[in-house]
Amino acid sequence: MYCVIVGCGLVGSRVAAMLSHNSHNVAIIDKNSDAFANLPPEFDGTTIHGIGFDEEVLKSAGIMQADVFAALTDNDNINIMSSAVAKSIFKVERVITRVFNPEREKTFRALGLEIVSPTLLGAEQVYSRFIMGENKAHLYLAENNFEMFEHIYEPMGKAEKVQDIEINHEIRVVALIRNNQVFIPAETDILKKGDRIVTISITSALHKAENIYGRRKED
Repeated sequence: MYCVIVGCGLVGSRVAAMLSHNSHNVAIIDKNSDAFANLPPEFDGTTIHGIGFDEEVLKSAGIMQADVFAALTDNDNINIMSSAVAKSIFKVERVITRVFNPEREKTFRALGLEIVSPTLLGAEQVYSRFIMGENKAHLYLAENNFEMFEHIYEPMGKAEKVQDIEINHEIRVVALIRNNQVFIPAETDILKKGDRIVTISITSALHKAENIYGRRKED
């Protein structure tokens, strides 16, 4: 996959590094050449010094062959302009845009952009901390139908398998993070203390997930 990213701040550089590490071709643009210092030494993509909505800069980044474009600066105006150029002029099929002002999200979506809003995600994470506790973190809410969240596994006094905390058609474990390694578990995998469990649940079953992950050892 060929990816073009605008913005080499903490978010953009991390995304670029992850893509590069997983053998994708990456070009990252930033108007501040010092920002490229955020990239790890092993990053093997291309860095371009310039403005993210400048057509010539985008061409030099390989926008013509891009499968995915992402505008990840900390400026909504730059993100929308860069994304609009990528989408309307260069016809990039997938365009991801970072948006800080939630009130502008509807406008961005109307342009056919995929939206990432740290403001909304931050609010949802705080809300989930209220509901689910400090060892759980809300990750994503999709059209009020699904919740994805993460929690730290604490043994309940017996060995539990992945299937023991799933509910058919309602709650599903989609990933485990163990010793900084992410993998998709089998239903029969044994859970270990400290595992970070990423779970997806239909919103109507969230109370069941709360019951599962909010259990006390004396239950």
